[in-house]
Amino acid sequence: MPLPLYQGLHAPSRPQPATMHMGLWFERYFNGYAPDFGEVDKDARGEWLRALKTQHLGNKAALQDKTTKLQQLAVAQGGQARAYHCAGSFVTGLGNPHPLKNGFLWHPTLGMPYLPGSAVKGLVRALVETAYHGDDKGAVLKRWFGTEQKGDVAEASGGFIFFDALPTAPCELLPEVMTPHMGKWYEKGGQTPQAADTQPGDWHSPVPVGYLVARNLKLQFAIAPRAGAIAPEQLQAELVNVWNALDKALEWLGAGGKTAIGFGRMESEEGKQRKKEESAVAWEGARIKFNRGNGALSVEKSGQTATAIAPAGEAMLQTLPTDLQQKIKGNQFVKVTAHVAEGVLVRVEKA
Repeated sequence: MPLPLYQGLHAPSRPQPATMHMGLWFERYFNGYAPDFGEVDKDARGEWLRALKTQHLGNKAALQDKTTKLQQLAVAQGGQARAYHCAGSFVTGLGNPHPLKNGFLWHPTLGMPYLPGSAVKGLVRALVETAYHGDDKGAVLKRWFGTEQKGDVAEASGGFIFFDALPTAPCELLPEVMTPHMGKWYEKGGQTPQAADTQPGDWHSPVPVGYLVARNLKLQFAIAPRAGAIAPEQLQAELVNVWNALDKALEWLGAGGKTAIGFGRMESEEGKQRKKEESAVAWEGARIKFNRGNGALSVEKSGQTATAIAPAGEAMLQTLPTDLQQKIKGNQFVKVTAHVAEGVLVRVEKA
C-alpha cells in the first residue's frame, strides 16, 4: 500500500533498527490499513508488528553519553543515579493512540523505551501510600511530593526531583499478544450490563490483540533533592529513604503497564550483587588466578571453578592487599577465601 507522502519521497518498506529512529517508524509509518484507509487489516497488522522484532535496539554510545550526563547532573544537585535491570518484559504507553489499538512510549531522541520522571514519582508515591503505615505518613507525602492527597493544590513543590529513567544499553524489542475475552464488557458494560454480548462470561471468543514489549532492559533512575526544600541535616537520610522506597516499588509493584502479570519488575545492580553475596558459599583455601588478557578473576578448589569477568574481576582484585595482588598478577601460587554463588565469584578475602 502506498504511503501518503509527498511525491518523490520514498520510505523504506521495512524498519531498520540499526539506522533509524524506531519510535518515528512506529508512530508515523504504519502501513497495515486497507486500501480505502478504513478498517485496519488484521493480517497486515500482525505482519507489520512482527517486522519490528529486533535483538538489538538502540545506539550504545548515544545511550551511555546521555545517561552519563544525566548522572552528572543529578550528582551536581546532591542526588544519585542507579542502574536497574528488568529481568522480564517491560511495556509503557499502551494507552497512547495508535492504529494497533495499543501504543508504545518512545524516547523522543533516543528511540528507546523509557520511563518518564512523572511515572517514577508516581511509582514511589504509590509505594508510600500503600505500604507505609507510620504516624508521619501525611507529612512524608507532603514533604516528598508536595501534597498529602493527590487532588490537593500544592503549597510548594515536593522535596525531590525525579528524572526520566533512561536505558543504559540496547535492549530487545518483541511482539506480544493479549487475548481479551470480554472486551465488550469493558467497553459497554456500564451502559448495557444485561445485554448478551456485553455480559462477562467464558462463552465469548478471545480477540487477539498485538502489542510491543521490551526485554533485557536496563534503566538508569536518577533522583536529586530540590534546592532549599529539605533541611541540610535531614537531606541524606531522606534521600536514602526515597531510594529504599523506589527499590521496593520496582521489586513489588513494577513499572509501566501490565504489572499485574509481572511486567516491569526491576532490581538494582547493587541489589543483585547483595543477594548473590548473601547466598554465596565460602571456599576456604581456594587457589586464585588473574587473566591479564581479559581481566577475569577465577578461583579453583576441589575441581570446581568460579569466575568474575571484567570489570568485576579487576575491581575484586583491588580489594586484596597490595602484596597479594602482585603475587596473583605474577601468576604465583596464592590461596584465598572465595565467596561463590552459582558458579560466579562474588567476593574474595585474604586466607
